[in-house]
Amino acid sequence: MNFYFTTPTSVMEARRRMMRRMFDETVEEEPTFSIPMNLSSNQDEYTITALVPGLSSEAVNIQFNNGVLTVDGEYPESQLEGQDVHLSELPVGKFSRSIEFNNPVAAEKIEASLKDGVLTLRIPKAEEAKPKTIKIATK
Repeated sequence: MNFYFTTPTSVMEARRRMMRRMFDETVEEEPTFSIPMNLSSNQDEYTITALVPGLSSEAVNIQFNNGVLTVDGEYPESQLEGQDVHLSELPVGKFSRSIEFNNPVAAEKIEASLKDGVLTLRIPKAEEAKPKTIKIATK
């Protein structure tokens, strides 16, 4: 028996991805798939981790444009010549994932690293988006 835990946010994200996939597949000839990501934040930055096992840093493209961060690339088909394929579960083809940031970020300071198939992006928040603590002056 499988248990699936859902939150309203995850349900909405799943529906949003499904709708994007439907529209993308009608426009594009070659379908793209999504990669798993985590998004977290602290007071100073957002951190995104994404799984892209088996890819080099040259095979992954990262763009930030008008508040939207897009990670895309392509898994090549790896079939050995002269062999029949009996099971194929490894990803093949183009992937793409986009995240829209509503709060301002310092786009010129975005950092990316790739280690052991885990892509890590650090997106610093812009100064105007960081919370400010206001001290009360006593007289």
